[in-house]
Amino acid sequence: MSELNFPPVRRRYYAVKTKLSAVRDRVINEIGYAEVLAKYEVKPSTFHVWLHKYKSRVLSEEQHKRLSSRNYKMLYPMTDQERAELESLRQEVEKQKILVESYELMLELARERLHVDVKKTTRRCY
Repeated sequence: MSELNFPPVRRRYYAVKTKLSAVRDRVINEIGYAEVLAKYEVKPSTFHVWLHKYKSRVLSEEQHKRLSSRNYKMLYPMTDQERAELESLRQEVEKQKILVESYELMLELARERLHVDVKKTTRRCY
């Protein structure tokens, strides 16, 4: 029996910003599914994973943008200390988002390049 030599599968790596942008185009900007696939040159199955993974994040960021554009002085005036604490918390959240993205990338690279599944899977015994 002869061996078949298939070319190695070339995987494309997309930055998290690209994934978020694609999901934002579909969910917020309401661009058609096929248009998003063509624009980002991605397969439907891959984009479906992105939608599942990042849709809630994109929606929460959009809600935050809409809320921050309102005039809060009309609702509840904040003290200088509260403003400083809020800014500090926002900066901490941004740092944590970057940290989570880097961990996700490391796990993805370990799984794809080293064939090591680092994520813990729970097995339930019934």
